[in-house]
Amino acid sequence: MNSRLKWMVVSVIFSAVFAGGTALFVTDWALHRHGEGHAHDHVETDFHAWMHEHLDITPEQHAILEPIEAEFEQQRTRLRNDIRTAGLEVAEAIAEANVNDARLKAALERLNKSQGELQRMTLEHFFAMKRYLRPAQAKKLLEWTHDSLAREH
Repeated sequence: MNSRLKWMVVSVIFSAVFAGGTALFVTDWALHRHGEGHAHDHVETDFHAWMHEHLDITPEQHAILEPIEAEFEQQRTRLRNDIRTAGLEVAEAIAEANVNDARLKAALERLNKSQGELQRMTLEHFFAMKRYLRPAQAKKLLEWTHDSLAREH
């Protein structure tokens, strides 16, 4: 492989790893922390606390939403671990300077698949929760989600 093509492939790989790290960071931040515009007294408040503080969740809603949140957190943790593992595998393959290695390609596929699954699952989680909220609560949740993601871009 000529050097120009090799550098192009390495650039694409680094871009994929960087994008994965960014997706992981944004997802974690959007779900578990929010900036000063939402926090008032608490710069870092987890999403669960924000939801109860700002959406006036009723005990009935809490009973419905709690298992949804717990399941999402379990899946999110699994996917974050998958992303970290695939990222490390990509880094190891890059360190070996073997750009066309099957191991590198497999690690990139796992990384991309896990990133996409995490993004899809995050959106599905928000929409699943929205079903159990009153219209005003759902509007606040969607505004917070929009603002949290838009602030990162």
